[in-house]
Amino acid sequence: MENDNDNIADFTAYKMRSIVEHLAEIGRMDLAHGMQLALDQYILGNIDIGFKDGMPYVSKVHVEDT
Repeated sequence: MENDNDNIADFTAYKMRSIVEHLAEIGRMDLAHGMQLALDQYILGNIDIGFKDGMPYVSKVHVEDT
């Protein structure tokens, strides 16, 4: 039996990729780069990203005890 969670797309990553592409298309490479850095940290599990009115924000930073 297939796990239903395997079929759920990661909306956050999808949306962030879309934002990066859009910013690059309109020539805002500075913002595209910043969004890509945030996406990378999200994928690595270092931050959580939420959306408010369609705009992303970092909702949580995961810091390991050292």
